Amino acid sequence: MSDTRRILVTGAAGFIGFHVAARLAAQGVEVLGVDNVNDYYDVALKEARLSELRQHPSFRFVRLDIADSEAFDREMAAFAPDVVIHLAAQ
Repeated sequence: MSDTRRILVTGAAGFIGFHVAARLAAQGVEVLGVDNVNDYYDVALKEARLSELRQHPSFRFVRLDIADSEAFDREMAAFAPDVVIHLAAQ
C-alpha cells in the first residue's frame, strides 16, 4: 500500500467491507469503518464482525448512514482519508 495510510471503508460491517477493512488493518493501514448497521440482514452478525475489527489497533468505527451527507462530510474532514473504498450498498 506504499503511501496510502488512511483508508475509509463504507459498509464495513458487511461481508466484503469487513474482509477489506480487516486485511487493511492487519497491514497496519489506519482504517475508518463506516456503517449504519441496519437490519437489512442479521444485525448480530454485523456486530460480531465489528467486534473482531475493533481488535485491530489501527481500526476505528463510526456508526453512520452515508445518506446523512453532513455527518459523512464531518467524518471525512476529521479523518482526511487518502482513499475511500465505497462498499455500502443495499
